Amino acid sequence: MDRVNFSLQDNWRLVVLIVFFFISAIALGWRLFYIQVLTSDGRVQQGVEQRMYESVTDGERGRILDRDGNQLALSFPQPIIYADPKVVGDLAIEYAQELSLVIGREAKFILADLMTNGSRYQYLQREATLEMQAIVEEMNLVGIYIDEEPRRFYSSGTYFARGTIGKAGVDNQGISGIELQYDEYLAGESGLEIAEQNLYGGTLPNGRIQIEPATHGADLYLTLDRALQEKVELELSGAIETMNAKGGVVIVSRPATGEILSMASMVRTEDGEIVTTSENRAATWVYEPGSVMKAMTFAAVINEGLAHSNTLRPIDDAIELYDDEECAGVKYDCTFTELGLAYGTKDMTVEDILVNSSNTGTITWALDLGKARLHEYLLDFGFNKKTDLDFPYEASGALKDLNNWSGVEIATTGMGQGIDVTPIQMLSAYSALANGGVYVSPQIVHSIVHSSGEREYVATSPSRKVVEEQTAREMTQMLASVVARGTARDAGVPGYAIAAKTGTARKVQPNGTYEDEEGLYHYASTVVGYFPAAAPELSMIVIIDEPTDQYYASETAAPLFGDIASWALRHYKISPSSDLVYSVASQNNSNNQIPDGSDSEVVQ
Repeated sequence: MDRVNFSLQDNWRLVVLIVFFFISAIALGWRLFYIQVLTSDGRVQQGVEQRMYESVTDGERGRILDRDGNQLALSFPQPIIYADPKVVGDLAIEYAQELSLVIGREAKFILADLMTNGSRYQYLQREATLEMQAIVEEMNLVGIYIDEEPRRFYSSGTYFARGTIGKAGVDNQGISGIELQYDEYLAGESGLEIAEQNLYGGTLPNGRIQIEPATHGADLYLTLDRALQEKVELELSGAIETMNAKGGVVIVSRPATGEILSMASMVRTEDGEIVTTSENRAATWVYEPGSVMKAMTFAAVINEGLAHSNTLRPIDDAIELYDDEECAGVKYDCTFTELGLAYGTKDMTVEDILVNSSNTGTITWALDLGKARLHEYLLDFGFNKKTDLDFPYEASGALKDLNNWSGVEIATTGMGQGIDVTPIQMLSAYSALANGGVYVSPQIVHSIVHSSGEREYVATSPSRKVVEEQTAREMTQMLASVVARGTARDAGVPGYAIAAKTGTARKVQPNGTYEDEEGLYHYASTVVGYFPAAAPELSMIVIIDEPTDQYYASETAAPLFGDIASWALRHYKISPSSDLVYSVASQNNSNNQIPDGSDSEVVQ
């Protein structure tokens, strides 16, 4: 048998082929080992990521309701239009042109979204309408999808109680008002959905494998009364229009509990339209209140035992205060007079002074009280600090430190000038008089109902006594006389005794004085009080900001106060019978009145 001789020289090609296959086998083996053993977990995860997608679902935002359970703000699903740029691909230019005609966006912006690199989810229109949804669905564009997300809806309109309720953005977050203040309660918690998708980005039927449900946000029950709020906004708008004013604020509350029933802030826009403002000026606006502060001054005088409502003393029509630094030269005028009046010296009771809003009479008694005690009482009445409402951007007002009071500070502060307050602070101070001298913190959120059904009541600071009950009773009698025969006549309601005070204060201008560049004054006209006087159930403040045709509060804010008070008394079915004793007593005219037509409510 012949032997076969194997020669590498003659069979080198075979050797190379065998070596190649041997090395290839080793390489493939190593690659398989690397893929299946060393990196198997990563490969599996990569496959899952290609096949599955995660979607975060927002928890439905909680509702905001009024005191009777009427829904003021709620969320419900509304369509959104989005795209998967990878699926759309080369059709982006064509789609951008077609979609621009449907969703109202310029084609160049839609094209930019459709050509976003690395994105599999791109919003095209978040606040889509049902009409947009129907058209896009009919177009059946590959890579363009319709989904839903919660959208905020305000059942009484976006302008209803706008500054108070506030607004929520498209991302389910509060951006102003109560929506912002209580966002952590309203927003709820997000959920997670993991689903299987096909080649074109669509969800496979029955491909959902995991859901972590979103948690519903808590519901807020407010103390607001929707019906009263609507009436207040309507009447305030009409008054601003009639008075050709810059704006206005009205707050109505229950003094015994501090519950705010209505809180309206309105302004005139540059176009002349009168609208509710997104800023809650009832808590954020600071202004000098004028003569309405005199009630606090006299409450302190009476509470300190210096006088009673019928205490008589001579009052000059002019009073000069001396201060070496402030009254030197002509820079400061330290003489206070009754505007437009010259009666020399007149015997007046404390009630006469308040009824006729006498400036010099108030200063005379404030000087007897002294700056230290006046300052302390104003702090006790809640000025110079934020209220328990703690609204976003709420102001604290400004009362000068006692060590910085000048020689005329007691005169200006006692009359309501030189002190900055917010409308809610001023109303809360009067509510303390309505409560027999007890200060009760204002409240607008009554309770929070969590998704579990548990109700959490919102607590406020403990009430505190500011003045004695007898002091509050005397102040109420005098304030009822202010309405019956004084500067607040137009704030009255037939058959009821209303306790209220007017105030017409000059506003500080940007130049730091009370005169603008043309030498003109601008005014804030205020009426604040409570009713029925004998057993107060409601308190209210009305402010007309910069009325132009008339500026006295007795002619601007008082009629609006009376109209709203009349409606509210009927709305809450409050009987006038308990007020008869106040009505009769307050009708008795005093012989010491300043002559009619000589309004002294303007503070110099």
